[in-house]
Amino acid sequence: MKEKIIELENRIKELENSLKNKDNIIDNLKNEKKELSNKNKQINIEYNKIKEKLNKMDLESKEQISKKEKIIKEYELKISQFPFEFSPGEKIISIIFISFDQNIISSFLCKNTDIFKALENKFYEKYSEYKDLDNIFISNGRNINRNKSLDENKIKNNDIITIYN
Repeated sequence: MKEKIIELENRIKELENSLKNKDNIIDNLKNEKKELSNKNKQINIEYNKIKEKLNKMDLESKEQISKKEKIIKEYELKISQFPFEFSPGEKIISIIFISFDQNIISSFLCKNTDIFKALENKFYEKYSEYKDLDNIFISNGRNINRNKSLDENKIKNNDIITIYN
């Protein structure tokens, strides 16, 4: 019977040791859980900071885009009010028409690349009484070729075109 008691005591000691080991394992797991919880909190804090920065950057970007869109609309409005579209090398010039009898003195805005015939048509729209006449246009002592541009006719800003009929 003594052997049985020793055996039982040994078994009790084994169970006690096993229980201590399990308690240690549980304590270790609790500590790991606490550490993971702390790390998770830190990660959440960092995540929220990053998210806040991204939202702020997004808001700033939207504000910048909104400002740029406003500037573009202002420029588009200004451009739409301008009577000409320009290509590289083009510029606005003012041409003054004067009739030989000096009854007409009129200025027209045009581009240096406009064909003279288009400018002549504008003149006739304004002064239709000259339309059916056989007119000659002279600038700087030279006859103007109706089918050439103002540049090709060597007509510059503020040049005077005299109309003879």
